[in-house]
Amino acid sequence: MNFGVTVDFEKADPTGRYVRGWASVVSKGGVPVEDHQGDIIEMDELRKAAHQFIVDARVAKAMHDGGQVGQVVESVIIDDAFAKATGMSDDRRGWWVGMEITDPAVQEKVRKGTFRAFSIGGRGRRKKV
Repeated sequence: MNFGVTVDFEKADPTGRYVRGWASVVSKGGVPVEDHQGDIIEMDELRKAAHQFIVDARVAKAMHDGGQVGQVVESVIIDDAFAKATGMSDDRRGWWVGMEITDPAVQEKVRKGTFRAFSIGGRGRRKKV
């Protein structure tokens, strides 16, 4: 099964060179969040996928296509233990990333608001809950 998640940038600098925000939110207020296909990603599965992405790829692509347009420069799994340790008040849990955008055409699209969100995709196996 293929899946996709899109989450708006929390912050994009005025140059369009750096964007930050949630790559994936798996729960809010302790309630699981469904993705666009109605699936729920468990924290342990997200953690494994995020770690594998950082080790194997770390690259940003424009709409999952073509060559590299940037790279991940920040990656944090925000689970209950992290939130408690940092005194975080946000009740979302998931994967927070920061990306440096190196492609001038993509930077322009970020500046203009054409690109306003992260989109992650992957493969998984569905199981009944």
